Amino acid sequence: MLRIIVFTLSLVFFSNCWTTVKGGEVGVLWKPWNEGLVQQPVPSGVHLLFPWNDIFIYSTQWSSHIETVDVLTQDDLKIDVTAVIIMRPLYAEIFTLQKEIGPDYYKKLVKAEFRASVRNAAAKYQMIQISKNAPVIANDIKNAVNERIKQKHLEISNVVIDDVVYSKTMLDAIERKLSKQQELEQMKYELSISEKNIQIAKLQAQADAEAAIIRAEGQAKSQSIIDKNLTTKYLQYKAFDNANAKFFYIPTGKSNLPIIVNSDKEN
Repeated sequence: MLRIIVFTLSLVFFSNCWTTVKGGEVGVLWKPWNEGLVQQPVPSGVHLLFPWNDIFIYSTQWSSHIETVDVLTQDDLKIDVTAVIIMRPLYAEIFTLQKEIGPDYYKKLVKAEFRASVRNAAAKYQMIQISKNAPVIANDIKNAVNERIKQKHLEISNVVIDDVVYSKTMLDAIERKLSKQQELEQMKYELSISEKNIQIAKLQAQADAEAAIIRAEGQAKSQSIIDKNLTTKYLQYKAFDNANAKFFYIPTGKSNLPIIVNSDKEN
């Protein structure tokens, strides 16, 4: 019976003395009964410990944390901005990070600073400018968080604006505004076409008027030339020069112009 008790206690004792540090992780050894935190990091692998000792494990790989923050924009409109921060502990400073903050450094330190930076950066823009300026806003957030957690043994790889959510009321208002803008643009387009048609009509009328003036001037010049050259002798010559007509010509009147009688017409 005693052997069974000893075996059981030994099994429990030794089963709690093994700790595994996975690849991409590093540990900080804690020895409460002598030196406390051990500055030398614990590498990946399986490690045998006394039950009263412990290893605090940190991931050395990049990890992402996502937050959705309600933002009041510059034009007093409320939107929800979802942002992602990608970060990790500085390997060489993990001992100090454990000593000052601990493995839950994101919840204790970064989360509040990240959310505040998202809200402050996005609030500088009007609602319709948020999506368009997302890369600039994300960079501003990254710089702000870096400044807030300076010398806290962490490094930030990137910040990304993942999504911007608008309320239904706001979306309806945007749709109405866009519809009005489209109607206004259509009216401007139609007005532009009408003005061009009026200009074309004016130019056509002006061209027609100028052509009529030119024709009238030509006719006037032609008539003036005819009037100057249409003498009595010229008319007499043209009358006698017609070889095909069968007329009798009898000069009468002061101008000696003939009275022309058609000889083929029955009397």
